[in-house]
Amino acid sequence: MIAFIATTLGAAALAQANLISPEYTGNCQAPTWSRDGSKLAYEVNYHDKKSIDLYVYEPGRNMRQVLPMERDANLTSGYGQAQPTQVAHQPVWSPPSIGRLIYSSSSTQMDFDLYLERAGALTHAKGSDGDPTWSNDGRWLVFTSARTGQGDLYVLDLFSAGSPPIQLTTDSTTAELDPIFALNDQRLLYVAHTDNGDDIHLISDIHDPKPEAVTTLPRSQVKPSWSPDGQHIAFYSNHVFLDRNDLYVMKLGSTPYPVAQGVLKNHLGPSWTPDSKNIVYVMEDSASFNPIQTVPIHNPDLTRAIPSDTVGNGDIDIVKGTDGRVWLAIAAQGRVDDPVRDFKRIYVMPLSEKENAQ
Repeated sequence: MIAFIATTLGAAALAQANLISPEYTGNCQAPTWSRDGSKLAYEVNYHDKKSIDLYVYEPGRNMRQVLPMERDANLTSGYGQAQPTQVAHQPVWSPPSIGRLIYSSSSTQMDFDLYLERAGALTHAKGSDGDPTWSNDGRWLVFTSARTGQGDLYVLDLFSAGSPPIQLTTDSTTAELDPIFALNDQRLLYVAHTDNGDDIHLISDIHDPKPEAVTTLPRSQVKPSWSPDGQHIAFYSNHVFLDRNDLYVMKLGSTPYPVAQGVLKNHLGPSWTPDSKNIVYVMEDSASFNPIQTVPIHNPDLTRAIPSDTVGNGDIDIVKGTDGRVWLAIAAQGRVDDPVRDFKRIYVMPLSEKENAQ
């Protein structure tokens, strides 16, 4: 996995984050590793044009833009003709055995559908579809849809070509978003949004959905993420201070506890290290250029800084590659010593140097 960085930049360069994205006149955001670390998807947000482009980076290949294709397709279909788009975003990777990307896209910024990379649309309905999450076995795709008018969760069987999505949630008092499958089974977390706040819910079996409340706190609890071993979840909450997001961890059925205060919300939710012992996050501290920190979930007092040498840090993602190293991708404004910091770019760096390190 990304051994090209060591070859191109030299082993000494691995001590800091290295730039991998070209120059754009828009901000890079939402770096998202494939599950084996062989590819990296990211978005470029052009605020002036109100458009978002989606790119995939692979070592040894040219950067490629991901564009919707003209016709419906299943996982084994051939290629169609790429169509222009205003927004292509929210990438989610399949298990490595499939090696594909699903994303949400629209040419109007009003009605989004889900697309399979290098194929066609997976969903077609009035009302936007987004927030996709792909099950670990590659068969099931859960997403949020506004087709009923308020936002519900649907599940799509990707192994059954042409089968329609099945509605998972039917609560008329909430809108459901941020669904996320566990990495080792088919448990599903999501956020139920109401006018009074947001809380996290669990569906233990998508074939017999019986949602259970996981949090019951004031204000908003959002962007849940599973630890890789499935034993803990992490999320952001502003229930203590309205204008501050704190990072919380909990075991299902237990009381959540804070591990960090004043953090930036990440596009994928809190980023776990592969050993499930630490969370890497970005502090919301503009005076210190939003530094990156890592916190042990069982001993928050041992929080330490990650020396990325980048400033204006935003979205991040972590993966363990086939080389045994743990890699961090960062959307950042630039380096500490850069004379010009105009747009966010994508940087990568190792969090561990030894083979089989966690």
